[in-house]
Amino acid sequence: MSLGSADSFKVWAEDDTAYGPVDAATLIRWIQDERVLLETFVQSQSDLFWRQAGDVEALRDKFPAAADGGGVPAGGNDPQPAAALGEFAVFSGLSDAHLAQLAALGKFYEAAPDTLIVRTGDPSDAVYFVLSGSLRVRLLIGIADKQDETLCKIGSGEFFGELGMFLQSKRTADVIAETESRLFRISTNAFRLLVNQIPELAAPVLFNIGATMARRVAEDNKRFYREVTSQFVWA
Repeated sequence: MSLGSADSFKVWAEDDTAYGPVDAATLIRWIQDERVLLETFVQSQSDLFWRQAGDVEALRDKFPAAADGGGVPAGGNDPQPAAALGEFAVFSGLSDAHLAQLAALGKFYEAAPDTLIVRTGDPSDAVYFVLSGSLRVRLLIGIADKQDETLCKIGSGEFFGELGMFLQSKRTADVIAETESRLFRISTNAFRLLVNQIPELAAPVLFNIGATMARRVAEDNKRFYREVTSQFVWA
């Protein structure tokens, strides 16, 4: 696919505003001026899908890195993204078109065992969905001789990082892949785009995430109740 004079795009900016549509020449000028980066979301008016600019085939060679031989990575998304996400409970009920749009806003990738996915103290700028594999959440306790303490395990069909993302806080623990794991990452910026530009997709996704978080709180409350009441001896 090559850019034509009739092609036009919208651009999702850092101020949470969609600019455009602008013609291809303007978009290329914005790329050259570094106003549009590889990770900037753009929407081609020919298919109305939001994607990162670096994942738009016709735009890849317009970025400076491509010209100097550094290379711009091709889209790393799963070849069948809709099918992969459709198996995830949080995304159940979404149409194929909505699943494809969601997949275009995030990234699929493989994590080898012992890969550090998130680090304590890093910004909470994304939610991770575990499509397969197993991860563990750990804390390193101590100053000189740090002790590795496992807080919990995260398995296939679960997600993590949503609380920090909503609170815009720092990561409070490390997350490490225990086995070969397959993940889908969607950034805070992508969620803001969803809410502002595609509310009909954002609503069910955020509702399902909220419902899952509520179930976790309810389960923690039940567990705490059992632990407290078990300490009493009834006459």
